Amino acid sequence: MSRLESMDGLVARALKNLGIERLDVMLSLVNEWEELTPEPWSSHATPLLLKGGELLVEAASSQAVTLLRYAVGDLLRRLDERFGVGVVGSVRVQSPPPRTRPT
Repeated sequence: MSRLESMDGLVARALKNLGIERLDVMLSLVNEWEELTPEPWSSHATPLLLKGGELLVEAASSQAVTLLRYAVGDLLRRLDERFGVGVVGSVRVQSPPPRTRPT
């Protein structure tokens, strides 16, 4: 076994231990988000993590959180078409982090 194959196995095990089993899907989500997702997702959210079939996305604003939560069904249908049924089984939308004021 080459050193590279050994590292590949270590990385795969580490990701699996974190619950991240589909790195290929997560990379596609990050790299193809605007093409993969319908509105309002493409312009109001950013994918953060796919863990255990749950996709965590960050909304662009606190107002967008409610809008996106109502549109989860549309997003899941699109992701089922691209990755297969159930690869992304649920979506959790989080608010953007609070802005800090410059000092």
